[in-house]
Amino acid sequence: MTTPPAPAVTRQSLLETLQAFKRTSLLRATVELGVYDALVAGPLDAPGLADAVGADPRALRILLGAAAATGLLDTVTETETETEGDGNHGDHRYALPEGAADLLVSSSPQYAGHALKVNVSDWEWEAMRDLAAVVRKGGTLLAPDATDEAFTYWSDFAADGTFVTRAAAATLVDGTRAWAAGLRQPRVLDVGCGHALFGLAFAREHPHAVVRALDRPDVLVRARAHAERMGLSERVGFIEGDAFTTGLDGPYDLVIAANLLPMFPRDQGTGLLRRLAGVLRPGGRLVTVGFSVDGGPPADEHAAHLLSLLMLISTPGGEAHSLETTRRMLADAGLAELSARRVGPLPVHVVTAEPLVATTAGLQEGTSR
Repeated sequence: MTTPPAPAVTRQSLLETLQAFKRTSLLRATVELGVYDALVAGPLDAPGLADAVGADPRALRILLGAAAATGLLDTVTETETETEGDGNHGDHRYALPEGAADLLVSSSPQYAGHALKVNVSDWEWEAMRDLAAVVRKGGTLLAPDATDEAFTYWSDFAADGTFVTRAAAATLVDGTRAWAAGLRQPRVLDVGCGHALFGLAFAREHPHAVVRALDRPDVLVRARAHAERMGLSERVGFIEGDAFTTGLDGPYDLVIAANLLPMFPRDQGTGLLRRLAGVLRPGGRLVTVGFSVDGGPPADEHAAHLLSLLMLISTPGGEAHSLETTRRMLADAGLAELSARRVGPLPVHVVTAEPLVATTAGLQEGTSR
């Protein structure tokens, strides 16, 4: 199949790219100020919105005009005459554009404003500023970097996950449902769990499952909150520590490594998988979840390529591994692939594997299900 040519680079496309960071800043500011929440009851003019959100009227008027110009707000024009005063704008009222009530109003069940802490984090903006220097060096300039326990970003990430999290968790649950139905009390390890939503989704599907969630103490605060919110606290325990060195308290029927392998180069990732395989019972499953750059048209793997870029600036050797590389890592760790499921149209794969041979821990504990 012939790969379609990339879109032409034009003055307009360059301008849109050059100004993209301003659009991001506008979104961040309008959410932080509470503009969308203030418009739930109906359109407001700039002075009314300034009162509602506690902002300087002139500064907010300029912000609102830019937000409306870029599609982040809608406008309702009362008259075509200019407002008395400085003559800098028409008599507009501002309103929620289509979709904003669901995604940008904080009381909505589908609220996505929390993604700003993940995708518009201050450290990422600063690190991206020196992207050319990162490429010259061949790796991150950050100290501490994203693999260090002093890196505080992961607590923000664990607060809600990303747009992809719930879809990928549903794929994991669907892919293990028939296998798990044969277990009396599945024992699950969610390693490097972050928000722990993968392990929690499995536990919600299987009422007798028990979960151990492993991560740093500050991140586990978020995981505990999710477990409480989902009514699963009694079936979830927590292990504070590092996936490479902390005792894992096995054996387990299911080990989940979600969004973890891209943080490490292939050799480290293989070593981690080998360690995790060692705490599986006979017939157990290890599931990896992650974005994959698989050599398709780059536009179709857009999110995966940007994750690789993020790993480049934030880790010593991580990237979005290809599906084939993930398979080789699993095989080198003594695991046999059972299935690889793509999460809808996204370049994300949920890969399920089992040990090629029974582990020592599994042989000792394999009859205690």
